[in-house]
Amino acid sequence: MRWSARLTGVPRRAVPPNGTGTEDGAPCPDGVVVPGPRDPDGPAAGAELLDPQKPQNLREVLNRIPAPVAVTYGPLHQLGYANRAYRDLFGDRPTGLPAAEALPELGSMGVLPLMDQVIRGGRPRSVKARCILGLTGNRYYNVSCVPLGTGENCDAAEGPPAGVLIFAAEVTDQVLAAARLREAERRQREAAVTLQRSLLPQKLDQPAGLRVAATYQPGGAEAAVGGDWYDVIAIDGGRTALVIGDVMGRGLRAAAVMGQLRTAVRAYARLDLPPHEVMRLLDGLAMEIDANQIATCTYAVWDPQCRTLSYASAGHLPVLLRCPDGTILRSEEQNGPPLGTGGGLHVSHTLRLLPGTTGVLYTDGLVERRDEDIDQGLDLLARTLTGAIGAPEVICARLLRAMGVTSEHDDDVAVLAFQLPVEEGTENSVAPVDSARPKV
Repeated sequence: MRWSARLTGVPRRAVPPNGTGTEDGAPCPDGVVVPGPRDPDGPAAGAELLDPQKPQNLREVLNRIPAPVAVTYGPLHQLGYANRAYRDLFGDRPTGLPAAEALPELGSMGVLPLMDQVIRGGRPRSVKARCILGLTGNRYYNVSCVPLGTGENCDAAEGPPAGVLIFAAEVTDQVLAAARLREAERRQREAAVTLQRSLLPQKLDQPAGLRVAATYQPGGAEAAVGGDWYDVIAIDGGRTALVIGDVMGRGLRAAAVMGQLRTAVRAYARLDLPPHEVMRLLDGLAMEIDANQIATCTYAVWDPQCRTLSYASAGHLPVLLRCPDGTILRSEEQNGPPLGTGGGLHVSHTLRLLPGTTGVLYTDGLVERRDEDIDQGLDLLARTLTGAIGAPEVICARLLRAMGVTSEHDDDVAVLAFQLPVEEGTENSVAPVDSARPKV
């Protein structure tokens, strides 16, 4: 009895009145009509169908395959057969010659060494996305080399394979789509880097009684640009605001949010507000810009008259200070929540700095590594700062180098270094004014 398939949703046909349906011309017991024998003169008679029970000619089967296929024999890979698709792609190929002569295109694609490996090891080998310059232009193929056995299989214990079957699957569309995607990502990254750099200060003012320098290193080609920024702002009374910040996220959106926050900081700094009030205003603004976008920030004010540094932090990494005697201090007082979280309590702290003190503000790209705890990075940075002697710009460069930050780094890095010039007859310490001494 033969069976037929019925597509979902197609109504069953009624049993013919004459009862035809089975091979004997009677309906099935369950009422389902089973088609009778095909009409030899019907429309299906001209279709070329393969009988699965009948042995087929291998060459004829391979010739039906739309993908390029070639068969070679022996250790020299003498060409035995190339199907129609292969000949359409490369033209006619002489049989009987070694592949190095008969199939030169395989050599240019690096396939010939794979064929040697297949003969020696009896295991398939393949290469991906190889460019083929054929009669129809540049095309890309994944090429597989499969061993041909002497019998039913190709067991290495029974001897080396008799030959190799080369099969090429075209992936031109996928390769071109991936290339277009990479180009789009490259253009977007270049736009983000350009925007990021244009929003950062092009030149830092040198405040009275303080030397400053900063650097910004975008992530490598595989890393999307983030929202790291720094700034040095002159305010009333000869004071100077030092700012470092990092917008979470990557790409143009993070760079755009960073630009808005930096502009706001410059405006709030001129209101002569204490650092924690500036943090509070930035927190509200960050929520208005994007409730799903948060940022960290440290805002500090240097007063040359009192020689004090007042600062507040919104979820940012601690300030590192190197005292004139070489002691490294790490600020670990109460740290407010990141900007954009809303309703957080930010606190200002004040330190009196003595001549010879060096301080560093930085973003997490300098100390954070995927396979390490961030405390390890902070400890390494503290040890590096101990030996980083010189002007602030020299210190920035040495910190980047010692922390392994290169042009291929996987994250953005911003560093702002400041330094009080050394004076004779000063004590070698950093004294807190209205807060507990920072912890080492």
